[in-house]
Amino acid sequence: MRDGVVIKRSDGLETRRRVLDAAGKVFAARGFRDATVADICRSAGANVAAVNYHFGSKRKLYVEAWRHAFHRSMAAYPPDGGVRADAPAEERLRGQVRALMQRIMDPASLEFDIVHKEMAQPTGLLLEVLRRSVEPLRRRLRDVVRELLGRGAREERVQLCVMSIHAQCFAPHLRERQRKRMPHGSRLPPALITTLGLDAVVDHIVRFSLAGIRGVEGRSRAGSMRKKTGRTGS
Repeated sequence: MRDGVVIKRSDGLETRRRVLDAAGKVFAARGFRDATVADICRSAGANVAAVNYHFGSKRKLYVEAWRHAFHRSMAAYPPDGGVRADAPAEERLRGQVRALMQRIMDPASLEFDIVHKEMAQPTGLLLEVLRRSVEPLRRRLRDVVRELLGRGAREERVQLCVMSIHAQCFAPHLRERQRKRMPHGSRLPPALITTLGLDAVVDHIVRFSLAGIRGVEGRSRAGSMRKKTGRTGS
């Protein structure tokens, strides 16, 4: 009897995992509104009742499917990029950029495709799980940027630098998505990440970002010196 219970629980966990895997793919391809429970369960090889049994509703399945995809991606590509916490800020920035780029460019990282569909047809269902899951990653990057900018850096300046880094990381993915949506026969050159490789693009983003941060830091210091001396720029 005990063995029977273990087998039942094991079967239940396996069914739940299959439904989550299938739901991630369907939501990534169609978005919440166009995805159906029937299609998800058919893809998972599960009974339609499995969604209500394991998740309660399609809405809750949507949230859990995104969370499941996110955690799988994070397990594959830890956010520190393998760089030690006591490494110099420049190295930690490189590690974070590399990990983010790996997640973004991996076709198996369905959380980005689900979010893109959510942005096109907002439901608001992912707001809380995104806040809880993504905010720690943003805070980690903000901390590194703040360290690079130096003590006293204004929060708005830190956030602007973080925004610029994120924009560089997501640009190749958006271009690749655009290329795939082009009509058959249309010609759009492949993204540089395809021709140059991930490492070359990561190196450029880090060098460009560090140069920008140093430029922002230099202007900030120059402005502070002018205020202290009472001088104004020409």
